[in-house]
Amino acid sequence: MGPLGCLVELLSSSISGRAAPADGYALLRALLTALGPERDFAGDPEQIVREIDLADPSPWQQLVGEADYHGVTLLMAPMVTALAKMKPGAISADAMRVFHALASRHRQQAMIRESAIDRLLEAFAAAGIEVILLKGGVLAHRIYPAPELRPMIDIDVLIDPVQAIPAVRVASELGYKFAPRHPSKFAGREHHIPAGETVQSGFRIFLELHTDAMHLDQPRRLAIADLASPPQPFRRGAGPPGLALGHTDMLRHLAGHAFDPAHRVRLIHLYDLWRYQAIFRAEIDWQEIETRFPDVMVVLRLVSQMFAADGSSAPCPAGLGFAMMPLAVIAASDMGLPAKLAAVFDPPAWWLHGFYGVPPEKSLLMCRTVRHPAMVVRWLLARAAGYAGVGGDWNWIESFTSRPAASGEDS
Repeated sequence: MGPLGCLVELLSSSISGRAAPADGYALLRALLTALGPERDFAGDPEQIVREIDLADPSPWQQLVGEADYHGVTLLMAPMVTALAKMKPGAISADAMRVFHALASRHRQQAMIRESAIDRLLEAFAAAGIEVILLKGGVLAHRIYPAPELRPMIDIDVLIDPVQAIPAVRVASELGYKFAPRHPSKFAGREHHIPAGETVQSGFRIFLELHTDAMHLDQPRRLAIADLASPPQPFRRGAGPPGLALGHTDMLRHLAGHAFDPAHRVRLIHLYDLWRYQAIFRAEIDWQEIETRFPDVMVVLRLVSQMFAADGSSAPCPAGLGFAMMPLAVIAASDMGLPAKLAAVFDPPAWWLHGFYGVPPEKSLLMCRTVRHPAMVVRWLLARAAGYAGVGGDWNWIESFTSRPAASGEDS
């Protein structure tokens, strides 16, 4: 069986014979695996709970904080409700109150956010500015039965760099206030302009106008000029239609975003990938991805390991689910110098395989000794340039907003 066949088999595997989850994180993985990658979440929540070993209820107690961090609170809600009926007291009353409060907040946020996206799309269309929705703005409609099931922190859109200033003007007219510069030069140059923020119905809404769908610390680029295919229109419920990346570009984007530096890879990002490939498997040009973007195939194999059945024979690198911490976090931490150097130069193997596109069965020797140190040097040089004011655009919003539009200037 070839690499592509192996991948499809791995991605199609289901959980069986699970061991008892050791903690809240392991429980989340088990529950998401039991949910599976199907569109409508077919299955009985009580049956899913029965498949989990309930001898030790402590992982359920940890579920609240873990679910919120990993962006899956509303995905977990049916199972939490089923557990409360089947085994009262398995989750404390205080934890249940917090969980229900978080779930209610996510539902309200989803309604406000979708309304905000409606207004943005209408305003951009009226101004003749083409925007491609990214991440949750697309996935909430294309791979989840209801938008509330895919929370997001920001509204992310991809634009042509030449439309950046007109796009800022349009969003500003809707009440978004853009920061004059990015909050930290040590974060390096950003792939989006400084975020815009507005408050609607008591909720803060953030807008990021991306000129590149990949963080500039990533080894690969995905700007408008780099798309493998034209964007696809899609329906957004009763709201105006949106534009999404084509399947190949969407998988490139989701794969890169999932393996951005972070303390722990958020499970919602991995679950997005698992669901997307399952729902659109017949439409995806797998040959193109295998030939042109083999790094995406590597990431999908690593995702399959996250949701694989216990006892899977597939090689699994150490550090499943853990990533390299961002440089800014490492620099600001109170770790000693040896620990900081280890965090920078010796990140978890599982993350290295995904970030650099090294197949799990291949050695990381060249990656650890050459590619990753070279990447760290690149990151540090970019940050040094930012501090020196070279090659950065730290205050371009400030300069734009501080001057009146010239006569005849595009508005």
